[in-house]
Amino acid sequence: MNNRKRLPNRRINSSVRFECEGFSYLATAGYFDDGTLAEVFLEVPGKAGTAVASAANTAAILASLLLQHGVAATDIAHSVTGPIEVALKTFSEGQQ
Repeated sequence: MNNRKRLPNRRINSSVRFECEGFSYLATAGYFDDGTLAEVFLEVPGKAGTAVASAANTAAILASLLLQHGVAATDIAHSVTGPIEVALKTFSEGQQ
Protein backbone atom coordinates (compact mmCIF):
# COMPACT_ATOMS: atom_id res chain seq x y z
CA MET A 1 0.00 0.00 0.00
CA ASN A 2 1.40 3.37 -1.02
CA ASN A 3 0.69 6.16 1.44
CA ARG A 4 2.81 8.80 -0.28
CA LYS A 5 1.44 12.31 0.13
CA ARG A 6 1.28 13.92 -3.31
CA LEU A 7 2.73 17.35 -3.93
CA PRO A 8 0.61 20.15 -5.36
CA ASN A 9 1.56 21.15 -8.92
CA ARG A 10 2.53 24.60 -7.69
CA ARG A 11 4.13 24.97 -4.29
CA ILE A 12 6.04 27.41 -2.14
CA ASN A 13 9.80 26.96 -2.22
CA SER A 14 12.88 28.52 -0.71
CA SER A 15 16.61 28.22 -1.35
CA VAL A 16 19.73 28.59 0.74
CA ARG A 17 23.45 28.40 0.03
CA PHE A 18 25.86 26.86 2.52
CA GLU A 19 29.25 25.17 2.78
CA CYS A 20 29.79 21.68 4.13
CA GLU A 21 32.82 19.41 4.07
CA GLY A 22 34.74 21.78 1.79
CA PHE A 23 32.02 22.13 -0.88
CA SER A 24 29.49 24.85 -1.61
CA TYR A 25 25.85 23.72 -1.92
CA LEU A 26 22.61 25.23 -3.10
CA ALA A 27 19.63 23.63 -1.38
CA THR A 28 16.05 24.24 -2.46
CA ALA A 29 13.00 23.10 -0.52
CA GLY A 30 9.41 22.64 -1.60
CA TYR A 31 6.53 22.68 0.86
CA PHE A 32 3.11 21.08 1.17
CA ASP A 33 0.11 23.44 1.29
CA ASP A 34 0.16 23.27 5.10
CA GLY A 35 3.75 24.61 5.17
CA THR A 36 5.51 21.39 6.09
CA LEU A 37 8.65 20.40 4.24
CA ALA A 38 7.87 18.16 1.25
CA GLU A 39 11.03 17.90 -0.85
CA VAL A 40 14.68 18.92 -0.95
CA PHE A 41 17.01 19.46 -3.90
CA LEU A 42 20.78 19.69 -3.44
CA GLU A 43 23.10 21.12 -6.07
CA VAL A 44 26.87 21.43 -5.97
CA PRO A 45 27.56 24.41 -8.26
CA GLY A 46 30.41 23.75 -10.64
CA LYS A 47 30.55 20.04 -9.85
CA ALA A 48 27.93 18.60 -12.22
CA GLY A 49 28.59 14.96 -13.08
CA THR A 50 30.94 14.37 -10.16
CA ALA A 51 30.62 11.84 -7.37
CA VAL A 52 29.90 14.58 -4.82
CA ALA A 53 27.06 15.96 -6.96
CA SER A 54 25.64 12.47 -7.46
CA ALA A 55 25.76 11.73 -3.73
CA ALA A 56 24.04 15.02 -2.90
CA ASN A 57 21.32 14.39 -5.48
CA THR A 58 20.73 10.84 -4.23
CA ALA A 59 20.52 11.96 -0.60
CA ALA A 60 18.01 14.67 -1.54
CA ILE A 61 15.82 12.23 -3.48
CA LEU A 62 15.76 9.75 -0.61
CA ALA A 63 15.02 12.48 1.95
CA SER A 64 12.21 13.80 -0.26
CA LEU A 65 10.63 10.35 -0.54
CA LEU A 66 10.77 9.95 3.24
CA LEU A 67 9.17 13.38 3.73
CA GLN A 68 6.38 12.48 1.32
CA HIS A 69 5.76 9.27 3.27
CA GLY A 70 5.30 11.18 6.52
CA VAL A 71 8.75 10.96 8.13
CA ALA A 72 9.58 14.20 9.95
CA ALA A 73 12.51 16.23 8.62
CA THR A 74 14.00 16.34 12.12
CA ASP A 75 13.93 12.55 12.34
CA ILE A 76 15.69 12.23 8.98
CA ALA A 77 18.27 14.87 9.93
CA HIS A 78 18.97 13.04 13.19
CA SER A 79 19.79 9.87 11.22
CA VAL A 80 22.11 11.29 8.53
CA THR A 81 25.21 13.44 8.22
CA GLY A 82 26.69 15.82 5.70
CA PRO A 83 24.98 18.34 3.46
CA ILE A 84 21.54 16.71 3.55
CA GLU A 85 21.56 17.00 7.35
CA VAL A 86 22.43 20.71 7.09
CA ALA A 87 19.70 21.31 4.50
CA LEU A 88 17.02 19.44 6.47
CA LYS A 89 17.86 21.23 9.70
CA THR A 90 17.86 24.60 7.95
CA PHE A 91 14.50 24.06 6.25
CA SER A 92 12.79 22.42 9.22
CA GLU A 93 13.55 25.23 11.69
CA GLY A 94 10.28 26.41 13.16
CA GLN A 95 8.40 23.24 12.15
CA GLN A 96 7.30 20.51 14.54
